[in-house]
Amino acid sequence: MQAQSKSALLGFVELQVGSLAVQVPIRAAGAEEEIEGLPLASLSTEGKSCVIVVRGDASSAHVERAVRETAREAVRHLSRKLLN
Repeated sequence: MQAQSKSALLGFVELQVGSLAVQVPIRAAGAEEEIEGLPLASLSTEGKSCVIVVRGDASSAHVERAVRETAREAVRHLSRKLLN
């Protein structure tokens, strides 16, 4: 996740994973990650940590919807990693 740590931090989403409240960072995709055909938001993981990477205009309704869907995916991922 070295590339994501250098990209712009847009904020956090707090996810409820069991009894844990987990803050997942939302970062803008770097120029090398702005590849056509990739989803507007995707989950990038490394070990127990994860980040949601956003491509395009973060304030658009389409991107916001993609972030919500990716947050659901993050809850599933974190549930497997943290609760097992």
